[in-house]
Amino acid sequence: MEVQTIINVLKILDNPLDDINLVSVMRSPIGGFSDNEILEIRLENREDSVFSNLQNAREKGGFVAQEKIQKFLQDLESWKQKSEMLSLAELIWKIYLDTGFLEYVGLMPNGVLRQANLRMLFERAKEYEKTSFNGLFHFIRFVEKLKSENSDMASAKVIGESENVVRMMSIHKSKGLEFPVVFLCQANKNINLQDLKGDILLHRDIGFGPQCIDYERKIEYPTAAKQAIKILGKEEAIAEEMRILYVALTRAKEKLIITATVKDFAKEEETKKEIAKAYQTQENKLNPILFKQYISYFNWIYLVYLQGKLQEELALVVHKKNKFESQREIEDEKREFDFKQNIDFDELEQIFKWQYPDRILSGMPEKTSVSQIKSLQNGENIEKQPIGLEEISANFAQNKQEITPARKGTLLHLVLQKLDFRKDYTNQDLREFVEQLVMKKIISDEEKENIDLNKIEQFLKSEICVRIKDAKIIEKEKAFCLRMKLEEFENQEIAIQGMIDLYFVDKNDQLVLVDYKTDFVKDENDLKEKYFQQLEIYKKALETSLNRKVDEVYIYSTYQNKLIIL
Repeated sequence: MEVQTIINVLKILDNPLDDINLVSVMRSPIGGFSDNEILEIRLENREDSVFSNLQNAREKGGFVAQEKIQKFLQDLESWKQKSEMLSLAELIWKIYLDTGFLEYVGLMPNGVLRQANLRMLFERAKEYEKTSFNGLFHFIRFVEKLKSENSDMASAKVIGESENVVRMMSIHKSKGLEFPVVFLCQANKNINLQDLKGDILLHRDIGFGPQCIDYERKIEYPTAAKQAIKILGKEEAIAEEMRILYVALTRAKEKLIITATVKDFAKEEETKKEIAKAYQTQENKLNPILFKQYISYFNWIYLVYLQGKLQEELALVVHKKNKFESQREIEDEKREFDFKQNIDFDELEQIFKWQYPDRILSGMPEKTSVSQIKSLQNGENIEKQPIGLEEISANFAQNKQEITPARKGTLLHLVLQKLDFRKDYTNQDLREFVEQLVMKKIISDEEKENIDLNKIEQFLKSEICVRIKDAKIIEKEKAFCLRMKLEEFENQEIAIQGMIDLYFVDKNDQLVLVDYKTDFVKDENDLKEKYFQQLEIYKKALETSLNRKVDEVYIYSTYQNKLIIL
């Protein structure tokens, strides 16, 4: 905030007609104007600029803030004249001296940091004047660009290099520095070799190492060039990490503490001892292959430690994670914890086992089908069934070798849907009709062979079909969507969609509902019980849409060739 105030002063020195920045400086400690004083000055002439208002107020006089106006304008004029003679840094420092702003912010909360920020602006001005650009205008644009890019305009550092504080930094940033005590943390972490896992590797000497793809055999494998780059790249990465480790180990003046975590230290120690012994050379040195196999700072240091060369310089301290030795200790700890904290575990159990009282409603679908309602009546879980688009496959992806009984029933429904019930069909007429469905690509040749024309012919000769021929209105395959309350969902309303096979209004003005069923059921009572709820929904949907009562409801069983009264 304090840096922005000085920048606003520089802006109005460059352009005094900048009303926003001018008012901002007037309200700051540099101007010292109150809101009421600024308002009084501004109301004299709102059509003019604020700077003109100030000049007119100085000439007119009689304002509450007359002294402030006089001093503020004198300061601006003085700084404007000095800006033509002084350097930018000198101008900023003169503003600090004339206003006492540097000392003022030092008395504010966190004053040391505020003063450091103002000094940082002064230093930025000195550095800027060393470039080819100069002048107040260009410096303001330079600062605004830094702010917009969030680069190099952060708060100043008020902690010196010799301050007694804890510093956290990467190993790279610690180069050239020394500290009394240094912690090298997470030494167990493996070095980063992710750059060697790409599909294409590059090396300054070897060149280009791609992955080879064999499209005929449908396999891929690394080329010899890629393998060579990978091997050489790993060696170079390990060498670079060793140089970084050397930097980390040489930063401490008095004490170096290296921390690492190991899952099973006893087992790890035994394994490392065997490996170090097996790979030890005649010169009592470790084989370099070990440093390629174990790629972490801890493993490198520990392998050398086991060889005996760091026993005096390095003290190994192992802290084991505390674990309860027996179930009895766990129970004792639980009892002690319960006694001290006075926790009601029964109440906690009730809280953790709490269930939403209307949980079943959260799984209730917004829309469902009649067939799913039927599944619900049979005790199946409707919550787990998908609602909406059915899982379908294109004709070319369907199994053309097998026509299921359900598909045969669908084909029978399709033919009955397409037939004109007012016409008289012979068996030959039905065959020709089915051939036309094949020609129109509605059904396939294989599906044609699975249509039982005898069942269709028997339906057309039935008493109900005679009534249909003489009917006033015949409607087939009529879709509906109806909102109903269901006991299974605590009498909550749910949208139900379905398709009515057939309904007609006969010559006596009776509304008749007919539903075809292809189930292999011998007992008609089983068919009634199975589809009673479904037909009741159809009936209610028809009565709601036509605004009249359904007089008769039938199920026509194609398997039994029988009309069943519901």
